[in-house]
Amino acid sequence: MTAGTGSQADGEALVEVRDAHVDYGHGAKAVHALRGATLDVRPGECVALVGPNGSGKSTTLRLVLGLVRPRSGSVRVLGGAAGRRAARASTGFVPEEARRFGRLTGRETVDLFARLQGVGPRTARRQRVAAMLEAVGLEASALDRAVGGYSRGMARRLALAAAAVSEPRLLVRVEARGGLVQHERVTVEQGCQRVVALAEGRVALEGSPAELLAGDTSASLGPLFRRALGMTP
Repeated sequence: MTAGTGSQADGEALVEVRDAHVDYGHGAKAVHALRGATLDVRPGECVALVGPNGSGKSTTLRLVLGLVRPRSGSVRVLGGAAGRRAARASTGFVPEEARRFGRLTGRETVDLFARLQGVGPRTARRQRVAAMLEAVGLEASALDRAVGGYSRGMARRLALAAAAVSEPRLLVRVEARGGLVQHERVTVEQGCQRVVALAEGRVALEGSPAELLAGDTSASLGPLFRRALGMTP
């Protein structure tokens, strides 16, 4: 999750999750997805939310996006309740699998999202679209090709441009799984100021990448996940 500087009061968190408990199902068959998770995202920082499968990452993001509500605890996003219209309008979201509007070109796709999000007037919108496409590293030769022919990586870059074109105060990005195992670690080390590691629905470890990965020479985040679970690395 990446937070812009926005207009939030100095030091006030843009995302506040406090002792959140989330269950799926009821009774003996209930799945306890979160068991008292607490975390913050403050203005101007990038926070990597990591953890093994079933640790509660997806549920935490769903809380922030207002798609689920906690059984107990609280969630505040951009100064108010998660999921309210003002929060949704100021949040960009990049899913794991980027949806493609196959007949549109890359440029048309980002322009469509810019118009839907009220970016304008026309000249300023075109300039913003061009800037976002350049920022995500899509090749100029691809911008006017139909996105149905894009590779998965190109589609992810396009989705990031579409989510960021309105300059949201909060950007939530789900990293694609698969590919080289070191991708997760490289993303965490190069792009984030803070790492929050979940395990069994709770925040198990938290700190800077340098702090949490010190002395760890593994190419993946596996050793970190094992520490979060209380296992011997």
